Amino acid sequence: MTAVSHEKIKNKLKPNSKIATASIILVLTTLITLTALNTQENQDDQGFNRADLMFMNMMIVHHNQAIEMAEMAENRTENENILELSNNISKAQREENRQMTKWMQNQGFEPGNHHRMAGMASEQQMQQLRENNGTEFNHLFAKLMIEHHQGGIAMAEQFHQTGKNTELKQMQQQMIDAQTEEIKKMRKWQREDQL
Repeated sequence: MTAVSHEKIKNKLKPNSKIATASIILVLTTLITLTALNTQENQDDQGFNRADLMFMNMMIVHHNQAIEMAEMAENRTENENILELSNNISKAQREENRQMTKWMQNQGFEPGNHHRMAGMASEQQMQQLRENNGTEFNHLFAKLMIEHHQGGIAMAEQFHQTGKNTELKQMQQQMIDAQTEEIKKMRKWQREDQL
């Protein structure tokens, strides 16, 4: 093979080598970028987005009223159904508030006051509840708590779609399940005159 032939071959290979090198660089750059994006996405999954923080702030306020309503029952009724239910509501929602407050504080936020939300009783309704005892209290409690739970379920369902944090999503589903079941119980007591 002549020297000219060697030179022609080298010249033909050079452009191909440049293309190959550029292709390799492009592939490596793409892989590095995708790895970085995946890592960031995994880190974000462990955190909270704006919808998560908004939900927690609103739900803490929402829960506070349900807890207040539930704790009225101890001194206002002897109905075992209402006493057991109110105890369960108070315990569950206090624990959920404790956890949500901790999550918010870890993100640098403090829960704040919020306007009255879906299902929450008005101050006039709360005062009526405070002023009633016995059967009257039981009926009003069930009515207001059903409405309160319906509002809470609607909030949990809405933010379940827009939130990010896995643990909070699990808590939201637990709220939905528990409060749906409690509504069924209260409606049954209303129908069967067990209040």
